[in-house]
Amino acid sequence: MDTTMGAFPLGVRVYLAILSVGNNKARPGRIPHMDAIANVSAAPQRATNASSIEIASQLSAAAIDADERIAKQMLATLLRSQPRRSDERFQSQLGVLEHVFLTLRSMALADDLTNLYNRRGFLRAGTRLLNAVSRDKRGAQLFYIDVDGLKSINDSAGHAAGDSILTRTAQVLRGVFRDSDILGRLGGDEFAALAPVTHPDACDLILQRLQDAVAADNLSRVESTLSLSVGFAQFDPGKHSSISDLLRQADMAMYQNKLAGLLQLNPNVRSKSCG
Repeated sequence: MDTTMGAFPLGVRVYLAILSVGNNKARPGRIPHMDAIANVSAAPQRATNASSIEIASQLSAAAIDADERIAKQMLATLLRSQPRRSDERFQSQLGVLEHVFLTLRSMALADDLTNLYNRRGFLRAGTRLLNAVSRDKRGAQLFYIDVDGLKSINDSAGHAAGDSILTRTAQVLRGVFRDSDILGRLGGDEFAALAPVTHPDACDLILQRLQDAVAADNLSRVESTLSLSVGFAQFDPGKHSSISDLLRQADMAMYQNKLAGLLQLNPNVRSKSCG
């Protein structure tokens, strides 16, 4: 087996293969990585008269079902097939492949419950944002947010109630932060937000909006009270901190706030001021 492709998870291998299809349009010839994909399929590859759209549809379904064997088989078959202009246009085939790639990318980088980034997606998007603000010599603020009492809610009211608290947290964060900011559920009861800032009081303003949003959410519901603990870390473009460095700093600050039980204005958001 060619270990070059085997070292990557399925979604990455599909992405590399799709890039190869795109490159094949400009450089006719053998598609790189195709032999590796074909060789790892457990079942013999059989010729097929199916259109590329039909094959790509099966590939997409296999990917969603996490059926790696079928996904590899369908991808290898699709890559071996030549564009049939009498049946469909090559651009249409590329559109189908783009749809498959976007599906796989979403599965790899998004949290199923909240539709925010998962940890992997947050790290990747956060790194891109930090690179951008570094070039512009701007600052950024990372907020580490922990949902208080999630285990207790799961134990007393069931996991459906716990899931509801998590989706409410995601909704609150979407309302507080801008579309250009990076939001993620890192796992369990932990969330993070990364926001470029230029105003010296931006951090305190964001905390105030978060407190108001949590209070409004709780007032509008009769179920479990939403309570958050928040820590934060400041990104200085001159110090070249990584997204992982900021997460560690903000996580530590959040944990200290939770232990100290520090309350500011709204008892349902525990945090120190950003000063």
